[in-house]
Amino acid sequence: MSETHASTDLPQLAFASLRPMIRAHAEEHELTILRDSSSGLHIDTYYGSVEFMLSGAGARVEIRAPHADYVQILKDSLVDQINADFPLVAQDIRWNDAAQVAKLPANIWAMKFASVEVMDSGFLRVVLRGDVSRFSDDAIHFRLGIAPQGRPMPWPQVGDNGSTLWPEGEDRLHLPVYTARHVDQTNGTLSFDLFAHAGGRATQWAQRATAGVDVLITSPGGGGCKIPETINGFADETGFPAVARILKANPDLTGRFILYGDKPCAQRYPLPKHSGVEVSFAPPDRKPLMAEDAIKSIDETSPPFLWFAGNRAQASAVRTTWRKRDHDREGAYISGFWGERAQTQ
Repeated sequence: MSETHASTDLPQLAFASLRPMIRAHAEEHELTILRDSSSGLHIDTYYGSVEFMLSGAGARVEIRAPHADYVQILKDSLVDQINADFPLVAQDIRWNDAAQVAKLPANIWAMKFASVEVMDSGFLRVVLRGDVSRFSDDAIHFRLGIAPQGRPMPWPQVGDNGSTLWPEGEDRLHLPVYTARHVDQTNGTLSFDLFAHAGGRATQWAQRATAGVDVLITSPGGGGCKIPETINGFADETGFPAVARILKANPDLTGRFILYGDKPCAQRYPLPKHSGVEVSFAPPDRKPLMAEDAIKSIDETSPPFLWFAGNRAQASAVRTTWRKRDHDREGAYISGFWGERAQTQ
């Protein structure tokens, strides 16, 4: 597979100052450190690799990724990290592919709203039309960019330092995360299920949008739906679409999912039948205790694959317990799809 490259020199930032900051970030996010020495630090991520090297009195950075989408994601992450401690350095970063400046970032594109269907499970099924070539079973989560009501779509662009410049103020976008429920590569359609919240910004957008209106989409990522072993799963409504993808993509999977919904109608969400995985619904009053249930289920020695999707605070608690018990990071997918505030937006 061919790679896409990008590089930049940081003459004003000593490698010795950059190295501990990047190493701490890699350890915090459980990234693979391929090499760590006084002359270089090489990090492997889901999106590609980033290599930091001693270069004279400063440092040099090289990014390698499968395609331009992921290069942009890694640029955004790097600039954000450097900006936290060295804002003037971050501002002055210049990449060798500067021709991308002022253009739409490679990991963002437009699709058109096609239709919405009200489901009897408390969800809305939204269909978009456009380029769906970047979706696969290995990358099923994406962000949807929704413009403020009554305003035209304000598109982000690449800044001088290579990072994405997002609209601010009155043009600030709402960027919730969703799961691709069905992708039709032939007809160019993407379907996703949106859990309806009264007064929620995404809910209102889906109910009011007209066919043909542009919507912003970010490149899919955040994990796929292939699970190679027995699963121990926990999900609230925001995770139901991903559970459906997992059940469909893994006919030989064994284990269980416990699903948590606010209302009884959530139990009508359409899930594929699966002979090897037990799916049950917890009582609505246990939804706040989903993280507690997941933590209690984690075996001390050899736990099955843990799959957890809920709010960010719950996910953080589960992730902390998983790490404290020194379990393999590859043995779990733990994600917070939303925060308490986001549910009302």
